[in-house]
Amino acid sequence: MGQADFHIVAVPTPIDDANQPDLTPMLRASETVGKALKAGDIVVVYESTVYPCVTEEECVPILERVSGLICGRDFKVEYSQERINPGDKEHFFTKTKKVVSRQDAETLGIVAQVYASVVTAGVHRALRIRWLKQ
Repeated sequence: MGQADFHIVAVPTPIDDANQPDLTPMLRASETVGKALKAGDIVVVYESTVYPCVTEEECVPILERVSGLICGRDFKVEYSQERINPGDKEHFFTKTKKVVSRQDAETLGIVAQVYASVVTAGVHRALRIRWLKQ
């Protein structure tokens, strides 16, 4: 991982006894990636299915703290929710349209190109990681 400049975090988001998402796997993965993150890394893409704002409010602070880098200046973050059902023999990764979101337009283009190289169903470019607050 020390030579990588494009990191994809795809970990499960289990539900606890109160039917709330357990972010522990995602937060631990953020610590792991933060240890390998270096200035100039293109992107960290989160694929875990979580509620809005987790990427920016929970994961980015961990990445910054562990790496000593600043998001948006030293590295970029994107979000692309996992959209497949494990065991589904018809709608697997390459045949399910990939939705990618943006921190900035340049990074969105890079992420879209990476996914388009393997996802035959196409890539949809969303305007932003987080929904606008009303």
